[in-house]
Amino acid sequence: MSVAQNTTNGTKKSPEAGTAYIRRNGRTAHDGMRSGFDSATASARRFTDQVTQAYGITGEGREELTRQRAQNLEVFAEAGAVLTRGVQDISHECFSLMQERLQKNLDDFAALGRCRSIPEFLAVQSTLMRDNFERTFESTRRIADLSTRLANEASQTLTVQTKKAQRAA
Repeated sequence: MSVAQNTTNGTKKSPEAGTAYIRRNGRTAHDGMRSGFDSATASARRFTDQVTQAYGITGEGREELTRQRAQNLEVFAEAGAVLTRGVQDISHECFSLMQERLQKNLDDFAALGRCRSIPEFLAVQSTLMRDNFERTFESTRRIADLSTRLANEASQTLTVQTKKAQRAA
């Protein structure tokens, strides 16, 4: 079996491996975020308890502080979830782009290998270089679009949650 065939077979198997890798890392990031959120919740609860004891805040004042703390943590948790999903989407897109590029490069090398003269080789090489630049620009645009969508989504989540908190207050 040739190197090109081995690489092509590996490229066909890699989507499943890449998807599993992204899912595994997404779960790890989610678990880490959940652990951090739980830790932040416990720290915020201790801080609120210390403040209310130090300043003698009781009753409604203590309940208000607890409610605000819970709302703030909810805002951060939702924004974190949006960012985690966004990073997963970007990672998946980068992996897909790498696969596409690898397959295209294999096809390009095969095209160069079929050339029978130097002028033909130079013409194919020129076309491949132009196509490669176009693919690079398109890939960059796709990643930029995903990043912009992620930033907008996180910003909207924060805005919505902040408005909810302000209405509740």
